[in-house]
Amino acid sequence: MGAIVRSETYYRRPSTCTQQIWDAASWPERALIYLEYVLHMRIPRPEGDNGLTAWARIDSGRWLAECPIDGSAQVVTPTDPRMTCCRDFTGWTTLIMPADPEAVEAPLLELSTRYQFWWNPDDPANPNQPPADPGPGGEQ
Repeated sequence: MGAIVRSETYYRRPSTCTQQIWDAASWPERALIYLEYVLHMRIPRPEGDNGLTAWARIDSGRWLAECPIDGSAQVVTPTDPRMTCCRDFTGWTTLIMPADPEAVEAPLLELSTRYQFWWNPDDPANPNQPPADPGPGGEQ
């Protein structure tokens, strides 16, 4: 039980990054700084928007989004709804977030992390979609 994890509480400044550089970076940029340190590799910085969108969701108590190209996931934040993939380097992907993230988080806060899940109802990957209407003459 507890707060839903966002970039702000997940990514920490690595020892290889000065406080000045960390403070000047946005949360999506801080994710790249952190991932460079963890993965021991340089990650090219996006030069702009790549025109792609990804759905953000809460997964085991964390805000996550998956790269729309290769499916790799990253912890994200509603305060700066964008991400870039550290595998395909395609640029900034715009995240589709709920209008009121705090309202989405509120009912999950009393649950154990193992039950803290939320999918946008419009996300085509949402596993909780109602079955499609078979239409006239379809099976009942």
